[in-house]
Amino acid sequence: MMTNPGRDRILNILTYVILVATLCMVIYYALVGFGVDAVNPFPPSASGGFTLPTWTPVPTSPIATWTPTPSPTITPTPGPTDTRTPTLTPSTTPTRMPTFTFPPTNTPTPRVTRSATPFTCDVKYRVPECGVCSGVAGHIEDLDGNPLPGYYVVVQGPVASVNGAKLAGGDPTFNAIYGNEAAWEQIYNPGAYQAMEIRVQMCKPNPDPSKPCTAISNEVIVSLGGYASTSLGYVTCIRNWEDYE
Repeated sequence: MMTNPGRDRILNILTYVILVATLCMVIYYALVGFGVDAVNPFPPSASGGFTLPTWTPVPTSPIATWTPTPSPTITPTPGPTDTRTPTLTPSTTPTRMPTFTFPPTNTPTPRVTRSATPFTCDVKYRVPECGVCSGVAGHIEDLDGNPLPGYYVVVQGPVASVNGAKLAGGDPTFNAIYGNEAAWEQIYNPGAYQAMEIRVQMCKPNPDPSKPCTAISNEVIVSLGGYASTSLGYVTCIRNWEDYE
């Protein structure tokens, strides 16, 4: 292996320098340790120790004391005073409560008697329901318009064979035609309009044709004029006495 003589020489010189410097430092510290002042650039003081600096107190300014500020006192506002409710002064004489009066009951107004007989009959003229014919028809009712079947109507006209008593409500066909459950009908001249006179009256009981009946209504005289508009006399009989059977 080849070596560099120049580099080795430099390294050797540096080694010697380091050794010499180390030796000098050892000698210096030895002399200082033995108290040689000539070599000590920092000789000890005569007192034999280090002089410590004295502490000088820093002047302090007095701290201001806190003085509490008095808070304003709250003066309570007086509220409204309660007004006492006046007490009732008992009276020496007790007051009686008014007595309750019931409202008066409605007294039914008595109906006016239309006739001295139990029934009153009236006639109106109209076109007959049977078409071309002449005759009479009618029904029986009470004061409120309710039908009263079971009563008899005696009819007297120009044809004796058909004269006689007719039972009100006895034929359902007549009830349906005239819209009443107490209807009756007697045609005298079917197929033609004829002027004639017919008498109608209610009787009780079922009359015997050979004997006069007991009339319970006024007698109505129906006068037919022989025209279509007056070929049927429609007789309405109304019961006047509410307690009549």
